[in-house]
Amino acid sequence: MRAPVAPAAATNYYDGLNLKLLDAIPPTARRVLELGCANGLLGRRFKELHPAAQWWGVDVSADAVAAASQHLDRALQLDLDSADLSVLEGGFDVIVIGDLLEHLRTPERLLSALYDLGTDDARIACCLPNMGHLSVIERLVAGDISYDAAGLLDRTHTRFFTPSSAFKTFLDSGWMPHLKDQYRFKLPQTHFAARILDAAVALGLPVETAEHNLGLYQMILVCEKWPLQSLLRPGPRVPFSVIVPVNRPWQHELNVARSPGLQEVDAEVICVQGAGSAAAAYASGAQRASHAWRVMAHQDVYFPTGSGYALAQQLGAVERAGLTGAPIGFAGLEPDPARPGSVRQAGLVIDRTTLFRHPPSAGAVSMDEFAVALHRDSAVAIDPSLGWHLWATDLCLQAEQMAQRPIAQILDVPLFHNSTNAYQLPPEFHDSARALMDKYPGRPRFATLCGELTRQAEAARQRA
Repeated sequence: MRAPVAPAAATNYYDGLNLKLLDAIPPTARRVLELGCANGLLGRRFKELHPAAQWWGVDVSADAVAAASQHLDRALQLDLDSADLSVLEGGFDVIVIGDLLEHLRTPERLLSALYDLGTDDARIACCLPNMGHLSVIERLVAGDISYDAAGLLDRTHTRFFTPSSAFKTFLDSGWMPHLKDQYRFKLPQTHFAARILDAAVALGLPVETAEHNLGLYQMILVCEKWPLQSLLRPGPRVPFSVIVPVNRPWQHELNVARSPGLQEVDAEVICVQGAGSAAAAYASGAQRASHAWRVMAHQDVYFPTGSGYALAQQLGAVERAGLTGAPIGFAGLEPDPARPGSVRQAGLVIDRTTLFRHPPSAGAVSMDEFAVALHRDSAVAIDPSLGWHLWATDLCLQAEQMAQRPIAQILDVPLFHNSTNAYQLPPEFHDSARALMDKYPGRPRFATLCGELTRQAEAARQRA
């Protein structure tokens, strides 16, 4: 199979206009910094659509900067691997990075510097190639990773990214990414492509997830700032243990095990293998835990830089408020005061490729199981009859029954749920749903992030 040409590419690299990247730039942008501005065509087009915007461009090529200066408010020649970015003054509410990070030796350094150049509500709009594309896998398997003049294996690329590694890189620099758009190629109907899909399934990935990863050519990301200044709040930071049920060691190794957020607070990580339910996994880990706070986390959760400090700080605030009996989550649902009988989303997580960002909550009625914290003295307990699903929602309901009001807490910590599932609920989920409804016979409906559960809907599903 022949390597495809990048959809955003032109005959001359510096003359290209990436329309999907253009569409990802907020139309409200007031002061824009574009890194890798080439001939300035992107900024020129944006300023034609939004004349009030001020646009600065940076490129390593003197010829490109000379051309860009005809269209932009200011254009500078800088080597972004070594330049002092303080010359850019700051105050940018949008930063555009088109096909640049893969050319840098230290993209992390640049992203960290951009944090200080952006306003509090700054956004990054970025285009990145996916080195997990099938055309690259083909060369790896063939044992010939020869570089090209352009494309995914451009000979000037020095860093490689896939969606997960790109998300981790942004998160560790204080930016919360969201996959806004993408350039894709349909997988060819070849024997090689079929066998690669079989290999992905053997690794534990659903076919749908593998097809998405292998067909993705370029990512269009929009990133929001995470307020790192929140880590300076006064108050105690408490230690915590992390309990991780493991059945795919490679997934644990790539996520929890190498999480800088856990390393920065020296969190205790306890792996549990062979557990038959979430309750069994937690009980096994809790027996070995050194700390009063225990976080039960999926093996595919990544704790980015700063998240450990934030978690220790926010658990300390919960403890100081005397709420150690409440279950603690990171994303869930709470009653919506504006719509009685309805719920609204709460919490913060980067879920696969989607940024889920909502205010924290002090009264959740449901939470996701990807990460849940319980104190040693908590009065609620994971129900073994629920298996691996909906047990966190049950913890919320247990706490609500005891307090006569919702008291489950949802924190504001940017975790990355690096899941590989295909957004399909397994049969075991419905078994857990029936067990949950049987446990609360007087409750007509149950709000969950997977949708509302009702007895009528479950009965209809069983009849279907």
